[in-house]
Amino acid sequence: MDNHQTLTRRTTATDEDIANFLQRQPSLPEEYASPTEHSDTSHKRKQSDVAFDNLNLGQSDLRATFELERIEQGVEEDDDQAHPLRSPLVSPTSYNIGSPTAQRPLLFSYPAIKNMRIIATFIVFATVLTLGGVRRSRGGASSDDGWGWEMVGEGLWFENEESDWLEYYPDPARLPKMVSTGPQRVEHELGGMHLFTDVCVTNNIDSAKPPEQDTSVRGLIYFDKRMAKNPKRCVPCSKKAMNARADDKWGESSSLDSQLGHQCGMQGLHAMYASSVNDWNDCTAETENRQFMIRNKQTQTPSHAKNVHYFEEPTLLLSFKANDRESSLFEFLFTYLPYWHVFRKKGYPFDSVFSKSVQGCLSHSRNWFCELTHQMGAFGYARETNWEETHATLYCFKNLYFNQQTFSYSRQVTKQIMDEFRDEVFSHFGLPRSRGRKDIKEKDRQQLAMRILLHANKTGENNRWDGLDALVKSVKGKHPHVDFHIVQDFDIPIAEQARLFNSADAVLMATGDHMANSIFVPDDTVFVELSCGLLSRTSDPRFMELIAGSAISVASSACSDSNSDVPCIYCPADQSSFTMSNDSFAALVDNIVQTHKEKTSLVQDGR
Repeated sequence: MDNHQTLTRRTTATDEDIANFLQRQPSLPEEYASPTEHSDTSHKRKQSDVAFDNLNLGQSDLRATFELERIEQGVEEDDDQAHPLRSPLVSPTSYNIGSPTAQRPLLFSYPAIKNMRIIATFIVFATVLTLGGVRRSRGGASSDDGWGWEMVGEGLWFENEESDWLEYYPDPARLPKMVSTGPQRVEHELGGMHLFTDVCVTNNIDSAKPPEQDTSVRGLIYFDKRMAKNPKRCVPCSKKAMNARADDKWGESSSLDSQLGHQCGMQGLHAMYASSVNDWNDCTAETENRQFMIRNKQTQTPSHAKNVHYFEEPTLLLSFKANDRESSLFEFLFTYLPYWHVFRKKGYPFDSVFSKSVQGCLSHSRNWFCELTHQMGAFGYARETNWEETHATLYCFKNLYFNQQTFSYSRQVTKQIMDEFRDEVFSHFGLPRSRGRKDIKEKDRQQLAMRILLHANKTGENNRWDGLDALVKSVKGKHPHVDFHIVQDFDIPIAEQARLFNSADAVLMATGDHMANSIFVPDDTVFVELSCGLLSRTSDPRFMELIAGSAISVASSACSDSNSDVPCIYCPADQSSFTMSNDSFAALVDNIVQTHKEKTSLVQDGR
């Protein structure tokens, strides 16, 4: 949208014009004659108590009246008759010239002249209110619009409630010079989050993944004139080169890519260099550079920036994998939690959040991660910046905060921070069971059944659990006190997912990103995750420690005729699905029940 608004002014009448105006005034209209001159009439009106002979018309009144007549007649004025600004809101076209309401008897009736000062005062007041909400941009011009109006000063910007403070440049050449700085650590004790100034962000269209076509921001344009002579300055490093420098810091010589001659950036943010936006356009248009980006799957959009949105508010770049609950939880949220813990006390350093992962993430999106961060108040009162569905707009920021997405930073999440986070989530989602252990005693007092939550992952591409329903039927007779609850599908709102996990005493499921809902379980929950390959990150011992849970591992390699009592699964070569024998499943359930009993007995004994 274009919020650009210009101020204009109207030149006023001279003393000579007023003299001419007085000479051509008509005689007093009949309706203002003395009442004694009129005999009986069928229609009478109340006359003014002020004698016309005693009516004093000042020069300001005559000048204002004369101006209205000239507006009625559509008289143009020369530019050299400029007068100080009267009202930027008045326009000749707003008077509907030639309409019945604009005729002489109305304009020159003396009650209208009498109230002219009141009208003028109202116009000035409206003008002040209008000008109070504007803001000066970083550039402007002055010109005549051909109607006898002229620009006064620079262009002005309005703040729309549905947008953010931004400057719009339809031509990148008009963007003032940008010199990037950073990255600077936001909290030296924590690391991970950095601040950049005067940078632009792009999307890697090669990273899009179905079904939601996640095109999270992957590129950062860094403006540095020292890189002007590097022909590959605008080319981002390949994913392989980025992974090889995962532990390097931006600015260290070891992070330089020998093939490109510049630094690669940091995890989740590929660095590209330019001296200006047009320089970046020219550099990426080079055939060799474009082919390099295509080969390494680093094609950026916009490929050629035609306009620029420049945000002046401090902004957090919210970049996450919208399709993966587990990745968004561990790679972004857990690395951000230490800052959330600090910002809640000290205040949030950013006023806006920018995300191209999901449109409307903080307002109306029902994405799992977006709803989670919304409910926990992850970003304070920061508002989400709007972005357009166009491949020609480049988004630039005066101050941009970026949270480096490295799993190792979750080591800085203490038990205190995790408890604070989970208490906030439990409260806002209205979960029936609290995080602590008091519900264990209450459940034991009421002699409620132990609940095991199961999921076969039938819609998953890999690790589908075949025959789960039959296995559950085979053990129900042995464990009548256990409530076996099978979840068929997790394509449900996050609130329902949260309540399901919150109701569980044990979780027995095929692996998948649905395991991210483990944050909603009470303390001392037992976890069993089955997979033909890698397990999810919820099985990490550190995570189990943070949520006071316990994990039981089951692998396909444990299956053998000589050790039939050890729970195991059978996986085909493609690892698309797996099966489990009745004996293995029965042994696994026995193990789960026993582990839960030991945990609850410790709580019941007060240990």
